[in-house]
Amino acid sequence: MGSQITKTAPITQLLRRTDIPSRTRRRRRVVGWLLVTVSLGLGACHPPETPVRLAIEMRSTQAEDALLRFYLSELAMIDAEGRTVPVRLDANAWQSDSTALVALGGNTENPVVSGKVANGRYEAIEFLLGVPFERNHGNPLAAAAPLNVPSMFWSWQSGYKFVRLDVGNDWSFHLGSTGCVSASAVRPPDEPCRQPNAARIRLASDAPEGGTIVVDLDALLAHIDTAVEGNCMAAYAEREACRSLLANLGMDPDTGLCLDGCGTQAVFRFAP
Repeated sequence: MGSQITKTAPITQLLRRTDIPSRTRRRRRVVGWLLVTVSLGLGACHPPETPVRLAIEMRSTQAEDALLRFYLSELAMIDAEGRTVPVRLDANAWQSDSTALVALGGNTENPVVSGKVANGRYEAIEFLLGVPFERNHGNPLAAAAPLNVPSMFWSWQSGYKFVRLDVGNDWSFHLGSTGCVSASAVRPPDEPCRQPNAARIRLASDAPEGGTIVVDLDALLAHIDTAVEGNCMAAYAEREACRSLLANLGMDPDTGLCLDGCGTQAVFRFAP
């Protein structure tokens, strides 16, 4: 018995010693496979992105003392196949991830819109000049930037001023949705307003993720004498001057909707 134990004991110990590295190697292979899988998964969730930086510039020969503020939402890039790829805006005091407030003129300005978009070859940009209905009628006192600016808000019922243009102290054009129905001015509507008055602007460019976008006030104010005309802040379809402002933004003044995709707008363009 003693000799059998002496012979078998080293064999058993040897088997145990050689088995440990094998299991360790298997565990290492499993851990390595898991790490590769997780890395690939994270890469799939966060594809490579391209920075987007748009400079906004106001130009005019007849309204040099103008102050312009407008909301830009749902910024997207358009590729060669016509596909729309959303831009995720950088969050800061002037932007949420989907809406920016552009401020031109005066002492406080924000002339830049920035964000990121999935890598690709793009031929145009598109954005909504305004605030989408689902965010247009909230409480501004509880809203995050940039929807927390009191001067850009009318009421819960009417929502935000999508465009606010003030020429000196004499004339103003404030554009927002009209025909909004609710129980009172301090209650939001349950359904979209009859005239949304939010233009969807598309601009072609060889490099739409960068460059300068010109806001041409002379094109907006074409055939309008601001020294004579009254302000345009509501009921845009009732006066010819106000109808002209919406038409110059590519919209039908009666419906507040884009005509031919707002393709006739003459106010926004990429600088050459």
